[in-house]
Amino acid sequence: MSNDRNMSNGVNISNDYDIAIIGAGPAGMSAALVAAESGATVVILDDKLRPGGQIYRNVTQSPLQNPEVLGVDYVKGQALVARFEQSSIDKFFGASVWHVGDNGEILFSHASETKRLTAREIIISCGAMERPFPIKGWHLPGVMSAGSAQVMLKNDGLVKDNAVFVGTGPLLYLIVAQYLRLGVKVKAVVDTTPVSAYKRALPLIFSVLPHLKMLLKGVGLLNEIRKSGTPVYRFASKVAIEGEGEATAVSFYANGQMHCMAAEHVFLHQGVIPNLNMTRSIGLKHYWCEQQLCWKPELDQWCESSVPSIAVAGDCGGIVGADAAEDMGRLAAIQRIYRLGLISQQERNERAKFSQRRLSSFNTFRRFIDRMYQPIKQHRVPVDDQVVVCRCEEQTVAQLKSGFVEGGSGPEELKGLTRCGMGPCQGRQCGHTVSELLADWRDERIEKVGYYRMRSPMRLLNLAELSLFTQVESKGTSGQESQHEN
Repeated sequence: MSNDRNMSNGVNISNDYDIAIIGAGPAGMSAALVAAESGATVVILDDKLRPGGQIYRNVTQSPLQNPEVLGVDYVKGQALVARFEQSSIDKFFGASVWHVGDNGEILFSHASETKRLTAREIIISCGAMERPFPIKGWHLPGVMSAGSAQVMLKNDGLVKDNAVFVGTGPLLYLIVAQYLRLGVKVKAVVDTTPVSAYKRALPLIFSVLPHLKMLLKGVGLLNEIRKSGTPVYRFASKVAIEGEGEATAVSFYANGQMHCMAAEHVFLHQGVIPNLNMTRSIGLKHYWCEQQLCWKPELDQWCESSVPSIAVAGDCGGIVGADAAEDMGRLAAIQRIYRLGLISQQERNERAKFSQRRLSSFNTFRRFIDRMYQPIKQHRVPVDDQVVVCRCEEQTVAQLKSGFVEGGSGPEELKGLTRCGMGPCQGRQCGHTVSELLADWRDERIEKVGYYRMRSPMRLLNLAELSLFTQVESKGTSGQESQHEN
């Protein structure tokens, strides 16, 4: 009988785990399997109801009759998810982690209660988020990220007919192709990849020839879109969403002229960036990555952070993709079990060779992708005073400028003066934009400007939830949960 003790099934688990993993995407599942197979006691927590992360979301329980239409890169995740689901690893689904301490303490919300456990080693693999696309009208009803469109598709099989897709990058083309395979009409694709991007990426073309299959896959997506007859506007710039109260049109410059296209549904995408709120809240060291134009946690070759007991694997440590995320998860787990004394240094090094080789190769291809699809500055750093930067608190560029003039020269000072970054998303949607805006206004490097100072709790909590506190007892005791009324 499996000792998979999912709390939602009402079965107790014990704490004092060897390794706790936050996030059950490709990196988290791979790390958990490696660690468990090596004899470590492992627990994994994820805020979704099933494993898979975004890339393998619902891959074993798709609402679509034929999930293969989503692509081979999606359905190949079935094997990994099945292995993970069949394992005896302790699993919490629907668990929202809101505090991680460098002492191994983890607090999370689950089943309308606050729960606590501890672990000797922690692996954070909470994935990526879509890069903000702060243009005029991006906050209007009817405008969503392309990733959100994919979530609706994978979760519930829901689509939006006649939508306009705007932006750049392989994920944008993939989602459009998925729509078309399902027979959903796409009104247009507005591609913001500039001509200069092709010139930047060209010198790296020979270094990525070992990944010719991946290159051809991307070309195949573009051909699929072209053959469908869907209008594609290339090298677009000056994108804006028009409408009062809701989106009614999208305007942009392409082919030497301005266009204005009626649209009730607009999906935006210009790449993904690491989901930083957890790594920031813990206080891990971060740096600004010029290659990917985003903040990243500082990691060594074993995915170990500035706090030795905490590793970061997958896209939350830097955008790498699903296959490379699995390798990062394996490397993080191998180092954790070495630190726990379960394997020798020699065995660690031998077991790591394959993943280290693959990860190095993937990173070469990643450099090409990052150059090719780097979002243009006008779509990252808004200059129009009326553009909303903080959607939670509805703070515009003009309001932030006023805060800057009043003395808000850093992200924290600006937050205090304008409330930008204080909303429910805790700065996820505005953090990078604020850093880049302040760097421009101060005429300084972004590293000097910094980012929001994050703290626990990482999400909004209510008193009712906090009053129901479940302390998960460590192994060697009664093994029972104790309820503490606060």
